[in-house]
Amino acid sequence: MGHLDGKVALITGAGGMKGIGRACALKLASQGADIVLSDFKREPGDLPPQEVKAQWRSIDSVAEEVEALGRRSFKIWCDLTVSGEIEDMARQAAAHYGHIDILVNNARAIIGRDRVPITELREEVWQRFLTINTTAVFLATKFVAKGMIERGKGGRIINMASDASKRGRPLMAAYNASKFAVLGLTQASALDLAPHRITVNAVCPGSVNTDRLNYWEEAQAKAQGISLEEFRARIVAEAGKSIPLGRMAEPEDVANMVAFLASDEAAFITGQAYNVNGGSLFH
Repeated sequence: MGHLDGKVALITGAGGMKGIGRACALKLASQGADIVLSDFKREPGDLPPQEVKAQWRSIDSVAEEVEALGRRSFKIWCDLTVSGEIEDMARQAAAHYGHIDILVNNARAIIGRDRVPITELREEVWQRFLTINTTAVFLATKFVAKGMIERGKGGRIINMASDASKRGRPLMAAYNASKFAVLGLTQASALDLAPHRITVNAVCPGSVNTDRLNYWEEAQAKAQGISLEEFRARIVAEAGKSIPLGRMAEPEDVANMVAFLASDEAAFITGQAYNVNGGSLFH
């Protein structure tokens, strides 16, 4: 018997081979949950080199892993910049399993094109970050929570924020603003949904060792004449030196916190923002 037997979890941004979404899907499935996997169909040029080499198939591959754990999976392709697709995602997921108990708002915009001074930040880049990182979280919460309220058995909503939700940095105006907003949304929706026994919390990772495409890293690797994998290995090694616990977080570290917040043990926790960063930020 798992802690989440009989529960259904919807996870956005779940298709990355080394992503937090996949780690959350496998963790929750290992504890008994059936999983709804959602992601955006990416162009070949927007895929990390590791996924291309491994012939990774996004949520199709993750679905096979979930089912190998003995749990059911359901896949929904969704463009989080389109509100109608988000509403349809929530409707399809609830219709397929009959209910949604856990929502993990994990997807984020691809970073890199935002890494410029505020005076050079293009409005369309700014808007894309707010649309995917903030507005999509609001809409998924709105549509999924409606179903949770109608069912009357409570629920768990977990928003993937960031240490960038708590600390501004140079060249990160769009990302910082979008992630700071996630914390305000988390707190306000936690209060709105508390009467219905739906908890809403945020997880705030620091640097995480994923292979998600980063346009800035791609450009830096090209400028230095090295592979993206080699450039990332350098970043991981350097990041570990500045983190008190001596290493960059792995996706599984974040998934462990998500699993706790999804469990009955976290039933009296709401409106909170938990750091998962090895001691690099304390508030």
